[in-house]
Amino acid sequence: MIANPTIEQMSREDMSALQLKKLKKQMHWAMEKSAFYYKKFTGQGLNGQSIQSLEDLQKLPLTTSEEIDGTTVYNLLTLPLSAVLRISRIGFSKPVIKMYTNGDLAYQIEMMTRVMVAQGVHGATVVGLLGEASDSRLMDVQYALENMGVTVILLGNNQESIKDLITTCHIDVLVSDFKQVTQLVVMLQASGISADDLFLPKIICMEEGLQNPNHYYIQQRMKAKTTTLYNSPVMGCGGIIFPCSEGSGYHVQEDYFYPEILEYGTDKLITEPHKVGELVLTALAAEAMPIFRYRTGQAVMRLDDECPCGRTLMRLASPTEYAGVVWQAVQDKSGV
Repeated sequence: MIANPTIEQMSREDMSALQLKKLKKQMHWAMEKSAFYYKKFTGQGLNGQSIQSLEDLQKLPLTTSEEIDGTTVYNLLTLPLSAVLRISRIGFSKPVIKMYTNGDLAYQIEMMTRVMVAQGVHGATVVGLLGEASDSRLMDVQYALENMGVTVILLGNNQESIKDLITTCHIDVLVSDFKQVTQLVVMLQASGISADDLFLPKIICMEEGLQNPNHYYIQQRMKAKTTTLYNSPVMGCGGIIFPCSEGSGYHVQEDYFYPEILEYGTDKLITEPHKVGELVLTALAAEAMPIFRYRTGQAVMRLDDECPCGRTLMRLASPTEYAGVVWQAVQDKSGV
C-alpha cells in the first residue's frame, strides 16, 4: 500500500520541479527570517535570488553539527515564540532543542503516515508507542496513527505500566528506539516473560543512523521483524528515510528533504549511483527552524534502478550492502 501515490510515485521531472519551487521559497524565508542563515549566506555573497536551479544548491555553504552546537536556538528560529506550537529536546549523543509551527507538524504527520502505511499498518492494527511522551517524534507517530484510525497504546517508560499493558493488550507493531527496546528485553527477562507470549510480529525503531549494533540482538530476542526509521535530531523529525515495503533498501522523503551525497572529507558531490558517501540534507518545508545542507555523518549509497514497491522516491541501499566500502573509506582517509 502507498499512502500518497501523487508524491510517492511522482515522476523525476515533476519531483525536481516541486523541489526547486520549495527550495526557492525556503531560501527567501531563511534570508529574511533566520539570523543564523542570513549571516552565513550574506558572508558568502548570497541572496534570496541565488537559487534558480537545483544545481545552485551547491553554492550554499554546508552546515555542520559544530555550527549548530555553537549557536542558539533563537538564532535558528524564524518566528516569535507566539507562533511556535511545540518545543521538544531530541537526540541522545548530541540533543538539540527543536521548535515547530503548525505547518511543521502537519508535514511531519504526513511523512509519518506514509511510513506507517509502507510498514503495513492499517485500521485494524494495534500499535504500541514505547518511550517518553515528550519525544516530538513519538507524538508525530501518535497523531498520524490516530488520523488513520489505528488503535494506539501509550506504553510510556514506566516499567510496571509497560509490563501491564504489553501483557494485557495484544500489540501488532511496537514503535520506539533501540535503547528503549533493549531495556524492554531486559525487563521482560527479569519478569520471566517470554517473547513467545507477546506474539509481537514487528518493531520499528527511530534512530539517528541507519544501522544499530543492537538490531539483530533485538530481532532474535523479541522474535520480531525489526526495521529502522532514520531521523536526524538537527532536522527534528522521524521518518526522513524509511524502509521500502518490499525490503529493497530505504526511501527518502525527498519532497520535504532534499538529499545530496558527498565524498568523504570533501564537498564534492557524488552524482553516480552505487557509490558510498556522506548524506547531506536540506529541509524544503521547515517553517520554524530551516536547515540547509546539513552534514549528517550518515553513510549512504544511492540506487537508481526501479523499485519493486512502485515508489519513485530516491532509494538508498541497506547498510549491509556497503559496510565494507565504508570501512575501507575510513581506512584510506586515516592512511592506515
